Amino acid sequence: MKISARKVLPWQLIECFTRYRQFIALLFGLSVFCIALVVCWQLLKTINLKDLQSALRRLPSHAILLSCLSAIGSYIMLICYEWSAARYAGVKLKSSTIAMGGICASAIGNAVGLSALSGGAIRCRLYFKYGLTTIDVARMSIFVTLSLGFTLPLLAAIAALIDIKNTVTALHISAISVKLMASVMLIIYVCVLLFLHTHRLSEKPNKDTYLYQILHWKIRLPNRRLAFSQFLITLVDAILAGAILYFLLPNQPNFITFIMIYILALVAGVLSHVPGGIGIFEAIILAAFSSQIGAASLTIALVIYRLIYILLPLIPTGILLLINEGKHFLSAPQVKETDTGIAATIMAAAVFFAGVVMMFSSVIPGFNHHFVNAFFPKKIVNFAHLTASLIGVLCLLLAMGLRRRLYSAWGLSVILLVLGSVCSLLRGLHWIEATTLLTIAILLFYFRHAFYRKSRLSILPFSLKSFAISFGLIILFVWLILFIYQDIPYSHDLWWQFELDSRVPRALRAALGSFILLSGVMLFWSFKPVLPILTTPTKEELDDAHKIILNSKQPEGGLAMSGDKSLLFNQSKTAFIMYARRGRSMVALYDPIGSDNARADLIWAFRDLCDQHHLRPVFYQVRANNLPFYMDIGLRVVKLGEEALVSLKEFDLTSKGYKDLRYTWNRGQRDGLSLKFYSPGTAPLDELKIVSDAWLKNKHSKEKRFSLGAFSKSYLDNFTIAVIEYQGRIIAFVNLLETKQNYSASIDLMRVLQDIPKSTMEFLMVGLILHYQEKGYQYFSLGMVPLAGMQRRRGAPMIQRLGALVFRRGGRFYNFQGLRRFKEKFATHWQPRYMAVPAGLDPLVALIDTTMLISGGKTNLTKNKNE
Repeated sequence: MKISARKVLPWQLIECFTRYRQFIALLFGLSVFCIALVVCWQLLKTINLKDLQSALRRLPSHAILLSCLSAIGSYIMLICYEWSAARYAGVKLKSSTIAMGGICASAIGNAVGLSALSGGAIRCRLYFKYGLTTIDVARMSIFVTLSLGFTLPLLAAIAALIDIKNTVTALHISAISVKLMASVMLIIYVCVLLFLHTHRLSEKPNKDTYLYQILHWKIRLPNRRLAFSQFLITLVDAILAGAILYFLLPNQPNFITFIMIYILALVAGVLSHVPGGIGIFEAIILAAFSSQIGAASLTIALVIYRLIYILLPLIPTGILLLINEGKHFLSAPQVKETDTGIAATIMAAAVFFAGVVMMFSSVIPGFNHHFVNAFFPKKIVNFAHLTASLIGVLCLLLAMGLRRRLYSAWGLSVILLVLGSVCSLLRGLHWIEATTLLTIAILLFYFRHAFYRKSRLSILPFSLKSFAISFGLIILFVWLILFIYQDIPYSHDLWWQFELDSRVPRALRAALGSFILLSGVMLFWSFKPVLPILTTPTKEELDDAHKIILNSKQPEGGLAMSGDKSLLFNQSKTAFIMYARRGRSMVALYDPIGSDNARADLIWAFRDLCDQHHLRPVFYQVRANNLPFYMDIGLRVVKLGEEALVSLKEFDLTSKGYKDLRYTWNRGQRDGLSLKFYSPGTAPLDELKIVSDAWLKNKHSKEKRFSLGAFSKSYLDNFTIAVIEYQGRIIAFVNLLETKQNYSASIDLMRVLQDIPKSTMEFLMVGLILHYQEKGYQYFSLGMVPLAGMQRRRGAPMIQRLGALVFRRGGRFYNFQGLRRFKEKFATHWQPRYMAVPAGLDPLVALIDTTMLISGGKTNLTKNKNE
């Protein structure tokens, strides 16, 4: 049976989408951001810095207090979101855990955007230790995101119909258009509810959810009680969040109309893909209310709203998460350096924040403290302004290195933060800014073990997203300069003359220096030579790999000796990854082979290599205990099947449970079967080739690749080979994967003749188990059974349910269940094996690419159901 990948799915369309999706999203977000800045400029060009200062002085203190109280109430509602999400997912968590998860995930999600991903990462770290799985966390994150997304348009439509007159004034459209759009929205919601009511199934995954049949899929949705509760929670949350901004307005419009515009601005900010919706949210609010309230007062209100609702919650959130990481670190002093959880991510965000602060502080006039003016020359103060901005740009880029846990990025960040704090004092005794930078530097030093990669910064791949965000911040920086100093006559001399007006040239030169520095770094990164994608391993590399394999506990690493896979070593050559490429998938076979301490660093290095060439990183057949490393680099996991392991300490051929195998072993010896072992390089390959060729001809197949070895002298001479002899001739053989650690052994090639005694394979397996039991090994691996252990449970991921279906009904293509039954005769343990891949459409494409690698081509997917 031949299967073409192009018939399995729209291959080219999916590959094109996955290749350019990040670029398209960045281009769209940056374009919308620039348009929003232009709109804001047009709305604010009539005001100046003095107008803003006057509006700030007129703002009463009780308005700020009421806004803070509203923010507290809004975050309490966000805890209620988490409570509803836990009920939807059917998980039980302590109230304190739900409160911390709700606050931390929401604060990070509100600031960063993409709350399902950023908030989901926080939940993974907080909830995994309480027994929740990736699926549970994904359900909770999706519930929180979609409940907000589905409820906000409904609230906006209801608010528009309640107060049509003020809505027309705010949106600058006709009353008929408002009624039409709001009515259509309500009709859509009614139709969706009727559709769900008629397609509800009787099954209930838990007491708070139902299953609904939508086309060919079963989807879990909340029941009426939970849905209504979440609607009320979202309503109260929207009112309280809008009240934060509403209380800051001097001339307060109709509250219902304001909430409607506020909701529309929130939705637009989310859809723009701009972090935090910055610029887009402000443009919509200014367009709707600037003429009614006053541009200066509204601008001050928006700035303070961002501080209260977005920025201030990040401080206690970061402290809570770092305390949580610190407790984990202190309570387990034996923890590995790589087991540092989310500390690296938090510190990367903190350094990025420090960079933003240092960049934008140059646009704010200094305090002109008498101490500074008296003791420091103006040239030093000007130099401190420029240096602080350049340090800010470097911190933006170093955050990428910290996220990838580079020790060099950690050291340079600490140095730059200390220098930045000194510059903050020299610029005008900005002690709050200096204290913040020093605090971040101290926290970096405390969590230094999180940055374990002893590599240079030059290994970082070119990141279009990081540079796009950095250039976006410089654009915003220039926008602020032109806005704040718009009343000062502009001249090209302002870029060079220090004495004309000291504040304006400082800001302009800081912007120019930041742009030049960022452009130079980007050019260096984009034109630097990158590591080759694929390299044929040399004899020296194969020798190094062989030494690593023999000194490890991973006999499966022996497949590297086939020479058909590239090898990626760590710097000290104590571990390596073997990989190959198919399409846009770079597929690593197994976990890194070798030293456990080098495992995390090698996984990051492989991710860097893939990012340099814009390829999809895939890890095939990885173990459960290494999954945190793959999640740490942003991959998700898909179960492939289960590996059959024989515990040689538990296996007892004389026991009652193994009487059938004991009979096979004794009967085989009486019938003339014998098991013989050849040390590496001594096997009679001419005789074995006859068996191999007959086996391939019988299977109508050719040599597989990638996850299996091939029959060749250069490959087989590296291994012990076991043969079965019958009536003076070899009828079967296997090459054995083993190491000097005597921990585990496995088999690779297994070739047999067609006309052999029926019990030959069982006889071979028993003989191998007894052989390694006698040599003192702990485990013997029988290999993986594809799709084994997958369950068609309610709510399980679609790919897992599909795998379970294929396992049960796919006997026409591959005898999955027969293979499982054969190995169950010997296996004492079953361990799951996974594939780690990016999210989205990538798992399906990666599976097909990996299958093609193993088969050796597009058309060689022939399987015999009796194989």
